[in-house]
Amino acid sequence: MRVFGALKADIKFQFKHGFYFVYIALTLMYMTIISQIPVSMSKYIVPVVIFSDPSIVGFFLIGGIVMLEKIQGILHYLVITPLRTKEYLLSKVISLALLAELAGFAIAFVTYNKNFNWLLLGVGILLTSSIFTLYGFIVVSGCNTINQYLIKMVPYMLVIIIPCLLIIKYPYSWAIDIFPGVTGLKLIHGAFNGIGLLRALLYVSYLIISNIVGFVLVVRFFDDRIAHRGEV
Repeated sequence: MRVFGALKADIKFQFKHGFYFVYIALTLMYMTIISQIPVSMSKYIVPVVIFSDPSIVGFFLIGGIVMLEKIQGILHYLVITPLRTKEYLLSKVISLALLAELAGFAIAFVTYNKNFNWLLLGVGILLTSSIFTLYGFIVVSGCNTINQYLIKMVPYMLVIIIPCLLIIKYPYSWAIDIFPGVTGLKLIHGAFNGIGLLRALLYVSYLIISNIVGFVLVVRFFDDRIAHRGEV
């Protein structure tokens, strides 16, 4: 029950500070741009846009959220509240995943005029968004300002982008699938262009395992920063 209470508070917090309004504007901008491209290209462009924007929304926004909570002193009181670290993190992951799902499906339904696998798309966005939100928690640690986070996130973003670019040259290579970002992109791409059942199940399983491992590591990391250093 504490998770649901925290989730409700997180959604209100994000709405109050304009995260939803900013993302609505960005989503509308992407819809406008995609509507100008040839229909024949949409099956390639739409998956990439959904992956590169809604799917990694958590990575971009978690920095701003944590910075605001630092300024407002919320994190300093976390250790004395009944809310556990894993519940706090889970609430953040779920709230940002919901935002990513809304944006991703809005883009898909408005800009893509053919059938697509909505279940596979939803699972792909969820698992990709959650792992990048966890990734963002690691990046934002030790940052005291938004500018610090923006600078620090650049090399971490390259770790996401470069392997994904390798898909162009090695589309069927399993070697680059060890990067969760690549696996997530292929899963979302498969929702629009088709993907074998076995491959889809392997990708989903791998992302679930990556999320579980990532969540455990971030909880331990977060506990260490809060309990022993009094900061994130």
